Amino acid sequence: MSAPTWTLASGIAVPVVQARVTLLSELSSGRRLLTTGQYRPHIVIGPQSQRAAICEGNVCTEKYLGVMFVGGPEAIEPGESSEVSLALMYLPEESYDEVTPGATFTIREGPLIVGFGVVLTRSQESKKR
Repeated sequence: MSAPTWTLASGIAVPVVQARVTLLSELSSGRRLLTTGQYRPHIVIGPQSQRAAICEGNVCTEKYLGVMFVGGPEAIEPGESSEVSLALMYLPEESYDEVTPGATFTIREGPLIVGFGVVLTRSQESKKR
C-alpha cells in the first residue's frame, strides 16, 4: 500500500488512509486508473447497505468527502473488492474526522452510489489538522 501522504500536482502533501472497497455488481463497467489519482469520487460515512442518496428536493443533505484513489489495483470490476489507498484531498480545509478505522461508507459519483467500503487504517499523521 501507499505511504501515509500523497503529493498533489500543486505540490501539497495530503494524508492517505487504507480502505477495503467493493464496487456494486450492477454497474455496467469497472473503474480504472485507481493508482494515479485520476479517479476522484466522494465517500459518505454511513451504512454500507445504503443505495440512494438522501436529498431534500434537488439538494443532497449528506456530507460528501472528496477522495482520490492513489493505491491498490489499477482497476476494479463490478462486484469485486480490493484494498485501496485513499488520499483525503481537501484536508485541512474540510474535516475528515469521521474517517477512522472501522468507519463504513458508500462511494459516490454525484448522487449515484457506485460502491461501499470500510476504513482499515489511518496514520496518526493524517489525523492532524
